[in-house]
Amino acid sequence: MLNLFWSWLSGYVLLHLTGGGQERFLNLALQREIEIWDINWLGDDLLELKAAWPDLKELRRVGKICGCKLAIRRSRGLPFTIHYLRGRKTLAVGILLFAAGLLALSQLVFAVKVLPQEELHELDVAQVEALAAELGLRPGAVFARLDTDALAAELKAQIPEISWVYIERDGTVANIKVAERSIYPEELENATKGAIWAERDALVEQVLLKHGQPMAAHGDTVKKGDLLVAPLADGRADAIIRGRVWYQGYGEAALTEEVITPEGQPAYLYRLARADGRELLLWGRPPEVQAAGEQISSQTADFTFNIFGTAVDLRREALQRELVTLHELSEQEAKAAAYRQAEQTLAAQLGEDAKRLNEETAYQLLPGGVWSVNVTWECLEEIGVHTQTEAPN
Repeated sequence: MLNLFWSWLSGYVLLHLTGGGQERFLNLALQREIEIWDINWLGDDLLELKAAWPDLKELRRVGKICGCKLAIRRSRGLPFTIHYLRGRKTLAVGILLFAAGLLALSQLVFAVKVLPQEELHELDVAQVEALAAELGLRPGAVFARLDTDALAAELKAQIPEISWVYIERDGTVANIKVAERSIYPEELENATKGAIWAERDALVEQVLLKHGQPMAAHGDTVKKGDLLVAPLADGRADAIIRGRVWYQGYGEAALTEEVITPEGQPAYLYRLARADGRELLLWGRPPEVQAAGEQISSQTADFTFNIFGTAVDLRREALQRELVTLHELSEQEAKAAAYRQAEQTLAAQLGEDAKRLNEETAYQLLPGGVWSVNVTWECLEEIGVHTQTEAPN
């Protein structure tokens, strides 16, 4: 893309080569370090290519040496545009005026929108729009001439219901983001009591303050337990605070894994616990290993009975013959198995509203033919937690 831009600045031409010797022409042009591109054969004796306008004179010399005929089919770029406009001054002036008009219009405010950050109960949107218009923020105003910080402070000072206000530009639209001051429905009364603390280490990405004194801002690095929003005199704080959180997961898988297959039906042994601590076999016979690669697995279950006021302990043991075989994994299969293990570890750590932004993986071959992977997830999520006493542990 950058090379194309520089070609446009210097100007370039579309050439057709005929008369034979095109292959020699290309080789000789490359030897002389003449830049050519978009080379296409349009026929048995017709070669099309593009070249920089300043190199045209040298290309004609190469063409004479090779016996090629060069024909300019099209010319593009800034030098040709300027040459074209020199003979059409009215058109050039019109283009400049049009560009200047677009630039001027882009600096104007075409619309003003009030965007509540929560459901409003007392604050009147029309009142905010009217006061903003009185202060100069109206359609037709020049955005660059507005002091948005001072205007936001004035809106907050004159409208008591506003807790937080922020003015931003979105193209030709001015957005006034507002939050209501200490007007909470009954169901939110307890949910907003106390301070807001950091639930985990994070990089603060967004702070939407509704009520309280902010103690952290966009771009701050906070640790678990740091104070994010302090309550006001009414003892309440309310805000939406999102941050970038990094989670680490680890997994590993060997290139050779054991595959265990049950053989036959399990054998059940029943034993009675004696008073001296030993066990008495009541029923059953242990299975025997019948072939190489077999093993016996065991699972026990204890039962207690009350017989004539005496507690009797009965143990049932299930013995299962199993065939153990080795399965060779490819490098790709082992890496996939290790990644799945790390993914399960990460999924258990994430918050409910976590949105994954980026992922980094680092694989390593360990001794013994084991592939390991460290996976890092960068997530965006709510990091604030309410408590009425002290920071969370």
